[in-house]
Amino acid sequence: MIEGLDEEERARLDRGEHEQVARALEAAGRRAAAARVRELIWDFARASQLWLLEGALVDAIRTAIESASAASIDAALTALESRGTALDLRTAAELLERRRRHHEAARLLARLDDGPDGRAQALLRAGDRLAAAQVYAAAGRPLDALRALGELGTGPTAAAGHALAVELAWDLGDAEASARHAQQAIRGGLRDDVLTAKLARALVALGHDLAAELVRPRQSIGAADLPARFHVTGLHSAGLFGAAYVGVDRTSMREVEIHLLLDGATDGGTVDPQVRAAFDRFCAVAIAAAASGHPAIRPVLELQAETGLLVLPRSNGSDLRSLIRAPGLGHMPSRARALVAFLLEGLIDAHTRGLVHGWLLPSQIVCDAVGRPMLGPFGAHHLAGMAATQTGSLEEILAVTAPEVRQGQAPAVESDIYAIGALLAALLVGELLPEPIGNFGPLGPWIARACAQAPSDRPGAAELLAVLRVPVSEIHELGSTAAPSTSFARPQTAGGNEGVQISLEVEAAATWPDSILDALCASGNPWWQPILDRERRRLVLAAWPPSARVLGSQAPENWRELVPPSAITCDDAQLAAAIAARLRPSSLVVTAGGTWMLALDDLLTR
Repeated sequence: MIEGLDEEERARLDRGEHEQVARALEAAGRRAAAARVRELIWDFARASQLWLLEGALVDAIRTAIESASAASIDAALTALESRGTALDLRTAAELLERRRRHHEAARLLARLDDGPDGRAQALLRAGDRLAAAQVYAAAGRPLDALRALGELGTGPTAAAGHALAVELAWDLGDAEASARHAQQAIRGGLRDDVLTAKLARALVALGHDLAAELVRPRQSIGAADLPARFHVTGLHSAGLFGAAYVGVDRTSMREVEIHLLLDGATDGGTVDPQVRAAFDRFCAVAIAAAASGHPAIRPVLELQAETGLLVLPRSNGSDLRSLIRAPGLGHMPSRARALVAFLLEGLIDAHTRGLVHGWLLPSQIVCDAVGRPMLGPFGAHHLAGMAATQTGSLEEILAVTAPEVRQGQAPAVESDIYAIGALLAALLVGELLPEPIGNFGPLGPWIARACAQAPSDRPGAAELLAVLRVPVSEIHELGSTAAPSTSFARPQTAGGNEGVQISLEVEAAATWPDSILDALCASGNPWWQPILDRERRRLVLAAWPPSARVLGSQAPENWRELVPPSAITCDDAQLAAAIAARLRPSSLVVTAGGTWMLALDDLLTR
């Protein structure tokens, strides 16, 4: 019996006048009674509308279900989501569950704050494993999400589940499963940049670097788009920014580093104008510095501004960062002084041309075949926004960045001097220092000056170089590492594979007067084989690595043209004449990086 009806209204219902009574009740504003009457004649859609107007949300969803009208059900669900109390939501969800409408039940349970289990279980009862897994994944429960997915098949219908499982497996530390699910999703037709990037990430974690590069999405020039001149053989782990590879220049058969600096810096194939302007500034500085030809500055074999392609000779030694380790070089400061002095020579050459390096990270300063550090491309600070997240570490950046640059000023000559002082301090103590404060021995005052807070208080590069450049006659720290005999290892003309020595000893021939030997040891020409130590007429030289090759007997007739002019010119006329008189093809050695150097281990024996 419908409550709230009078005798006359009940009598009319007994006579079958349900429609007329319902209309009269609605006109009188008695919506609950009208809805009950509508239910008696199975007009559930109109009854649901009336219950909604009355605010009886559970009754609204109940009658909407009976109506089987999608519009009525959606209207009731929307009202429950926006206005329903927790009791309304739970009661309605239970009603929907009983009617096997599990998706709608999960929709209401999502509005409750009592965890994802109810929603997920409702979806599982509805047979929607993917939606249930998504509920658990959104709640940060990857293991439950994978369990909800269950065994996934193959093909398009399972691809979405595999795509979700990629991230779930990764969150659980299972890179192999993540890669497997990504492959299944791609085979099922879900290939996009996000999915392929996740596959590449998993492959890298499994050690399959080259396979990762084959699938990694490209937003700019990639390895597959390189000029045919370059053959990629592997990944390069110490790139500047963007993507980096190692490979071979097919025209010269030289090993090279291939840097794709704009990789990942595009949006839909277009480089942001600000990035483009910064990159153009970097290119101008890098090319100008490399054109100097100074051996302390890494050569630039190719630099394409449009594509962001930078090609450098492959370095043969370690980076400077690997030399900054405990206990430091405090017990052999001349080694630290020699390394930093060589860098300073390159900086002075660039500074005289009006160029500033601005990005002297030790991880980007690599050593050549004979252990001398080389400055990386100049002007990288213009791309610091791109590089800071990829190149080196925050520890490195803070250690070598001058205070004024940290405050937003552009790098200048003085900030390069600060970085040099910080590098010298780090080499001596074996660690990068946020502030170069410590016991640096006799070099302490100079490090303090180089790292002064005010740029005007820092010494000039030439003044600092004069202090750091040590006459060889004063060095005796490395003698114990030299070979015990007077013989020396020569690079072979072809196919040699000698073991690498730290150093080698040479006894100067009697034709070399002591005065000329003194001049030789004091010059420190960067084109000469480095002199590490001297004891009277016995000199300790840097040993040639196995990859170095002597010009030898098969030299072309114009072999003298290969000699860098700076290698046979010096302030001492007698020394220059002594070198020129002894010069022969076997006095020229080319390193694996393609640099020609004078072999003192050949010249000194004649």
